[in-house]
Amino acid sequence: MSRAPIAGGASAPGKMMISGEYAVLAGAPAIVAAVQTRAYARFVAEAPTGQLASASRFPEAHAARGRAEQELGPVPGELAIDVSELRREGQKLGVGSSSAAAAAAAGAVLAVRGHDLSSDEVQRRALGFALDGHRTVAPKGSGADVAACTLGGFVRYRRTPGHWEVEADRLAWPKELVWRVAWTGQAASTRALIEKVDALRERAPRTYDEAMGRLADESERFVEAFGDAGALLDATRRYCGAMDALGQAAGAPIVEQRLRTVAALAQRAGGAAKPSGAGGGDVALALFGSREDAARFDEACREAGIALLDVELGGPGVRPL
Repeated sequence: MSRAPIAGGASAPGKMMISGEYAVLAGAPAIVAAVQTRAYARFVAEAPTGQLASASRFPEAHAARGRAEQELGPVPGELAIDVSELRREGQKLGVGSSSAAAAAAAGAVLAVRGHDLSSDEVQRRALGFALDGHRTVAPKGSGADVAACTLGGFVRYRRTPGHWEVEADRLAWPKELVWRVAWTGQAASTRALIEKVDALRERAPRTYDEAMGRLADESERFVEAFGDAGALLDATRRYCGAMDALGQAAGAPIVEQRLRTVAALAQRAGGAAKPSGAGGGDVALALFGSREDAARFDEACREAGIALLDVELGGPGVRPL
């Protein structure tokens, strides 16, 4: 950003869903990771064009700032948001730019008001403000992405449907498990996919319950398997299949062709892959039990013209600038 800060700010990572897509909306547990492509929130005298956190531009960040200031007191200046690290070739990567902006905005207010963002207590306070901002804009969302963007690392997350009391506990990544992040090159609309799933619930509730029940069961199994690389590969394949079944029932391209190709290449290399997030494009997460298997996947992706993102999963959450 070119404008000088007048009071300071904060940054927050993006996110990747490891497991729990869709099922987390029904109260099942999810695992979500921070991604070290970061959003930046700075208080400035005048925000650059396109970076002002307003009700129409970065609305979650705007709402998170308002909620934090309501409790902590106002901060002078405009809030400028920079999410350029979470984009590629002018498109969103699908790693949570809105949630990262909300977390950074909440952290910026706390930092300016003198709170230590390295404190777990303060980070969880930031999470509360960012979740309030998220809920204002996306009341049907789970908030799992906000938790990873605020707390960092790997988080087991659960929210009871209809309530906003959440569980968010940090997890350790299995040491022997190797990840790759594949970008489809196709931006997806999470809202459009969720609307199709909601429409399935209205027109065919029994089919919806069966599909969501399968996802919820697989979400529980995934969390139970976390820590065992072999079991996680099986859980990843099953979860991908359950997401595909939901998409076919809803007429929604959750596991569309690019994502299906990534999953097939990962399996041939000895690993497993699934959409990360709502699907329909964006990114896929591929997991492997060895670096040799991951290297075979790398080569297969190069031959297939599939881009792999050089990103770090885990790492710090919200922090001051």
